[in-house]
Formats: sequence, structure tokens, C-alpha cells
Amino acid sequence: MKYEDLEHLAVPLPEDVMKEKWSGNFERARAVITDRLQGRLPHSLRCRLEFELMNLDNLERCYTLTKEDALKQVREHIPGFTEEEFDELRKMGRIDWIYLEGEALYLDSFCATLFKVYPDLWKRTGEGDASDYSMLEGLISGLSDGQEVSCHIHLRQELTLAPEAVEEGRKLYVHMPIPLERHGVSNLEIVDITPAPKCIATEDAAQPTVYFEETARKGQVFSIEYSLDHTVKYRDMSKVDLKKVLTAELPEDTMRFLGECLPHIQFSPYIRALAGELAGGEANPLLKARAFYDFITAKTDYRFVRDYACIENLAEYCALNMKGDCGVQALLFIALCRVSGIPAKWESGLDAKPGDAGEHDWAMFYVPSVGWAYADLSYGASSYTRGAYGRWNFYFGNIDPYRIPINSDFQKDFSPPKKFRRLDPFDNQCGEAEYCDHGLYGTDIVYKYHEIDFHMV
Repeated sequence: MKYEDLEHLAVPLPEDVMKEKWSGNFERARAVITDRLQGRLPHSLRCRLEFELMNLDNLERCYTLTKEDALKQVREHIPGFTEEEFDELRKMGRIDWIYLEGEALYLDSFCATLFKVYPDLWKRTGEGDASDYSMLEGLISGLSDGQEVSCHIHLRQELTLAPEAVEEGRKLYVHMPIPLERHGVSNLEIVDITPAPKCIATEDAAQPTVYFEETARKGQVFSIEYSLDHTVKYRDMSKVDLKKVLTAELPEDTMRFLGECLPHIQFSPYIRALAGELAGGEANPLLKARAFYDFITAKTDYRFVRDYACIENLAEYCALNMKGDCGVQALLFIALCRVSGIPAKWESGLDAKPGDAGEHDWAMFYVPSVGWAYADLSYGASSYTRGAYGRWNFYFGNIDPYRIPINSDFQKDFSPPKKFRRLDPFDNQCGEAEYCDHGLYGTDIVYKYHEIDFHMV
């Protein structure tokens, strides 16, 4: 299946497949799809059904917890947590689940979501605050308009295979993400790459990687160690001259960030209606973008979601279900901006605060007379939830320097491309691996981040 065939995820599933799928009858859904694929079908529908066979596998990997398993996880942190409380959270849509062959199964990451998103539940654990927001508050409160701040980041990232995924003696192909000296990154030094790579991405790569070809063996570690400085310039968006925003023209090179990109940026009737309702007749693009940011950060819940490969339209998923993780929220913001004539694009990489390194996604949007500005929807949402309105305002227009920008666009291929479908077909912050005859997915691959030195410059 070609990488560009991802756009066929925008094709709706036939009704009989949908009925079996969401009734939890996965085996019957597979049988229906397999029968359909034996006949003559339009190319786009054939691609959609082939994708669905993979999506059913992905869903089974994501939803593995019984109710008893799920309750046990919560009670490890809150011993007195009741079944009635659990049922109420599910009723409120705060616990993600599906039916699978007659049983309700829960998303593996549901417990982490509860404690990350809902401060009242985390307080009941008595384990202290899970995130060091005081560091961000200290940084943000001291900034003035136009000021630049930099963070020095020295990190080692590792990729290994789970023991059961190692096929000794077979050729293994690995792609690991790597930053380039762009998007505020300077003084980049590649300290070590082990083993020796086959090739490294060029400067124009949208999703840059280091590519390895090795013989698989037990205990094998693929690692990249690098250091860099990441610099951001603070813009106080409340001080932007709104008249200049209205009268300035969009540069030609921003126009390509105004269109659809199927399947996840679709100007569907609902996205158009939502954008129009939120804008409320406002003509100024900066104020429209702020309205979109406010809606996503204040009205949708941050939530760990199932693998992106299992969701047909990430932006509309967030708009319909009023929930999503950092990437899902960012894509909704990008879709609302683009359908409203505001250039918007994707950026992602690693969050790299001292003691806390991990994957993260955010958005950028173009403000006439100002230029490209940031919008970090998930950080904005967590700030709003905690009543930290200064931090909430900061993440409209800005990001902090504690991050490593890597990917400049989503839904782009590697160079060289993978032979089999991607673990994450839309983005890459962790890395991917495959053999010559099949890909590796889910728990087959293990990732680790080792903080060596994070400090403000």
C-alpha cells in the first residue's frame, strides 16, 4: 500500500462493516471485509477496507483492560476508589472503551489520562503534583515582549526490540528521529550514533531520521546522542496592532498551508460550521485564531487516545468527541484556521523539561504583520484547567524553549521510505522498525530517553 493512499481513510466504511465493528464483532467485520475484497471495487474503497483490516488489529492492541484490570490500576493509587465512581467516569466520557467480542475493554492508557487531566483525582493519590509547572511559571512570568530565551538540551534516545520481536540473524531496518539545525535549533552536535547508520536525513526532510540496516540480535540497542540549543522569542499577543493584522497581506509561501490534507484536515460541513460559529463574524485573523484556541483549550478535554492509525479523521474526532491528545488538538486548531483562511501548520518533537522528556506536538499559525506564531493546545488546556491564566495566554502565540523540534510537517514519508505501513503513519518522534517481510508495531518496540543535561542558557 502506497503512503499517499492514506487519503482514502476519508472514505466512509460500508454500513455492514460499521455495524459489526462498533458492536465489537471484529471477526465478523474481518469476514465481511475479506468477502468484499474478493470482488471488483473502486480503488478508494478497496484501500479503505484494507486499512480497516489493519485498524481492527490496532484497536485490539490498544484496548486490552477488563473492568477488573482497570479498577485495579486506579486503586493502586486511590485505594478507596469505588466501582460506582468508575461507572460515572465512563458515563461522563472520561474513560475510553470499546466492545470487543461481547466484552467492554478499556484503553491501556486510560489511568494515566485520569491523573494527568483531572487534578481532583490526582490530589486523592497523595503523591504530589505530577508535573513541575512552577518551572514554567517562573520562566513565563519574567518574560517581556520580544525577549529571546534559550535552553541547552543534551539527550540520548534509544530504541530496542522487545525480546519476543527479535528474529535473530535477520536483516532489520530501523528509522530513528533526529533534530536538524532549524526551527530555533542551533549549536547542534551529534555526539554519538550507535551502531553506524546507513544514512542520515538531509536538511529539507519534513520528518528527519537516522536510518540503520543491521542484523537482528538479542540485546541490540540503537542510540542517538546529541546536544543543541533551542531558542524562542516571546511575543505578547495582546500588544499586536490589530489594524496592521487586518491590512497586511499574506506572503505567497504561506498559501500552501491553507488547503485540506486528507484524511485529517478536511473542510467538512461540521468543521466549516464550527469555525464559523466560533469566529462569530470576526474578520481579524488573530482574533479568529484566538477564538479557536480558547474553544479547544477550554471546551475539549486533553485525553490520551488510541493509536492515530485507528482514527479516520483526527481533527473532526476532537471536534465531535470534545477530547484528544496534543496532536489531535493541534490538528483541530490547524483545520479551523485553514478553513477560515489562516495559514497553519504542524510541528512536533520532544518535550525536554528537566526530569521529564517525551513526545509532544504543537501548531503554528501565520499572523499578518507578525509572522509565524505558535499555539500549544495541550499546554494551554492544562493551564486553563488549573486556573493558570497567565500560562494559558502564553501558549497562544508562544512555546517554551524546553523542547526539541524535529518534524516540520505531518503525514510525510521517511527517506528512505519504509516498506511496510508505519507504526505512526502521520508523525515520528520515537522511531520505527521492520524486517524485509513484515513491520513491527505496538509493544514490539521499546523507547527510552536519557536526560544528560537540560539547562537555561
